[in-house]
Amino acid sequence: MKQQISYKNFFINYAVFALIVAFIFGILVYLSTISQKAWDKNLKAAIVYSLEEFEPDTWEIGSVVRIKNPLSTGSACYEAHNKKSGENCKAVIIRIQTFYGPQCGIYIIGSNNDITFKGYSSLHGRVANQLKNAFAGRRIEYWNNRIKEMLK
Repeated sequence: MKQQISYKNFFINYAVFALIVAFIFGILVYLSTISQKAWDKNLKAAIVYSLEEFEPDTWEIGSVVRIKNPLSTGSACYEAHNKKSGENCKAVIIRIQTFYGPQCGIYIIGSNNDITFKGYSSLHGRVANQLKNAFAGRRIEYWNNRIKEMLK
């Protein structure tokens, strides 16, 4: 004996399923927007802390600059102001693969598009100096070129 399902029951079941999926999707979008704000705030704090260690009382970090490039998945860009020279720059924090695992590198892009590597945000003191002066030269050069492409 073959069971028949009515169109009415089918569409009711389909509507309930669609509402559940839409509700879950809405929750995910909401959580994503909340986490983006925390992401921006904490990365800005990492840049401020690191630049204060490298060059005390020199940099003022402003609002986030959205990067519209697929290469930017592991990076963030912020407006920056050099208090001593008065130059408006951009500060970029980006994940760099090192011999010791991924580290957050900080770059400053000047008003004439010159890029300067400032250091790693998660490493401090002697360890940061050793890693900065080690074999990372090619990686730093690679990201210098990629940052230029990302911010176009």
